[in-house]
Amino acid sequence: MTRNFDPSLPLYQQMAETLRHEIESGVYPLGSSLPTEAQLCESYAVSRHTARDALRLLEQAGYVSRRRGAGTYVEAVRPRSRYVQSLESIDDLFRYAHDTRFVIDDVKRLKPNATLAAFLDTPPGNPMLRLTGRRYPILSDRPFSLTEIYLDRKFESALPTIESHRGAICALLEELFPVRIKRIGQDIQALTLNDEDAARLEVKPGTAALKVVRRYYDSDGALLEVSSNLYAAARFTYSSWIDRDETA
Repeated sequence: MTRNFDPSLPLYQQMAETLRHEIESGVYPLGSSLPTEAQLCESYAVSRHTARDALRLLEQAGYVSRRRGAGTYVEAVRPRSRYVQSLESIDDLFRYAHDTRFVIDDVKRLKPNATLAAFLDTPPGNPMLRLTGRRYPILSDRPFSLTEIYLDRKFESALPTIESHRGAICALLEELFPVRIKRIGQDIQALTLNDEDAARLEVKPGTAALKVVRRYYDSDGALLEVSSNLYAAARFTYSSWIDRDETA
């Protein structure tokens, strides 16, 4: 690598950061081509898989376009504002979290009243943790999401690890506790941002937004986590694929 990075970052993210810096500094000017995957593997001493993931991040951020059989070309010297999230499985959701940064602004311990408990699908008064913060694309310092995460207080011992963790919190819970995510429920709602939320997302009040609430359950149907994510519409696209089951 040509720059120093946090060793806790995955190698493909470090490589993407280096290439981003080289694009922005003019090493690879607008319209030029990046080295081939094979050349990148040799230069950075990484696997083909690592090189491809680094280029994927650059493509998601709008820096490059990739053309089959033609190479990778620089399309912009600044990241685009829109983030595209493509989910088809629980593993995709875990990878999405690895490709973004969740910066925690506040942690509170609370016992939800009847209204909040109904939203969280948990009994009123059940001790909970609430983590609030903002989520950023790996290659950008501009937030695309306001996020609240609610956890049962039984996971409080993991809080110091959660605050420094870079991946999906639900995946971390699986590592630290004898739990397994079996099912995720998702609700999507269109709304407009109030003054406070707009300021935190660095957009104008009244901007269109998507609110995505996910509830994570284990194999016994017990609730493990609730996440509430507020996305500025101009910065976020939700993409999914639905296949027809031909076996029926």
